[in-house]
Amino acid sequence: MIHCLVLMLALQAAGNTLPAHEAEGRALLAAGKSEQAAEEFRKAVVKDPENARLEYELGVALEQGRDYGAAIEPLKKALALDAGLPGIDDKLGYALLAQGYAAEALPHFRSANDVTGQGIAELQTGDLVSAVHHLQMALNQSPSDADLQYYLARATGLFSKQLYDQLIAEHPDTPRSRQALAENYAALHQTQQAADLYQAALRDRPDLPGVNLALGQVYATANQWKQAEDAFRADVKLRPGSAESAYRLGSALLQEGNAHEAREYLARADKLEPNMPETLYALGKAASQEGDFAGAEKAWRHQVELEPSGELASQAHFGLSALYRKQGKTQDAVREMKAFQATRPGEKQP
Repeated sequence: MIHCLVLMLALQAAGNTLPAHEAEGRALLAAGKSEQAAEEFRKAVVKDPENARLEYELGVALEQGRDYGAAIEPLKKALALDAGLPGIDDKLGYALLAQGYAAEALPHFRSANDVTGQGIAELQTGDLVSAVHHLQMALNQSPSDADLQYYLARATGLFSKQLYDQLIAEHPDTPRSRQALAENYAALHQTQQAADLYQAALRDRPDLPGVNLALGQVYATANQWKQAEDAFRADVKLRPGSAESAYRLGSALLQEGNAHEAREYLARADKLEPNMPETLYALGKAASQEGDFAGAEKAWRHQVELEPSGELASQAHFGLSALYRKQGKTQDAVREMKAFQATRPGEKQP
């Protein structure tokens, strides 16, 4: 009788092993102890090898411990045992993705309707159109996610290069292909090659939008201000409604010392697109060079109200300090010099 009772208690204890291991595994996982949790789930799986939930929990524990390779097998088994298990496709997709099996991961992300996973997998498999689409959707949902920002930037960059390569391959010796090649040279700061290609594009299509602007920027980068002025002036003539063209021409004229005409185009840029700090700074500088202290003060004050920190704000405060010194406004000059020092990159406020 006693022997039977002991045997019955032993069997009962064995039967209670499964929930105990599972419960302990969950507790350890919640405490961030993924390795120990995985051991408990393994013990539970040994007792009940056809339990989809236990296989899934083992896979989750391994994945949280970044052992993605080991997580794949139990997650696949859980899916085979119960395809309707919540979250299983997502977990398996990310485990596969982490191990480089992007093509295999993709259908799992589609099944889970996970646009983030889809976008990353599509990026890695070269489906750039779909990748850009899904990553943009994901970023719209989580606009501050640094990983999503990186993946979308990479996808759009690769897609852009793919389109440029296709353009150059399919339409060589056309104005657009020359423009695309010129942009590549400009990015590499190869001024002459870029300028030659932009000019070649303009010879075939003199009214090609934006090419004169790009050509002017190439010359401006090389401090060839007369050539830059000519190119910007041509762009302003073609696109009188472009604020950037007017701003660029005004800035070039300012560099050449023609403050009066520069103000004309900078004022046009400010009217077309108000409240741009770059335009306001240049307007203030042009007004100051013409001796219009009130105009300079107005432009620079408005600029620092819009953008109180950064390099442009620092330069505006420096300009205001010089302006007030010329007018004998010592206290105002000192205040602006302190603001200049406080807004300089790397400067510490006293």
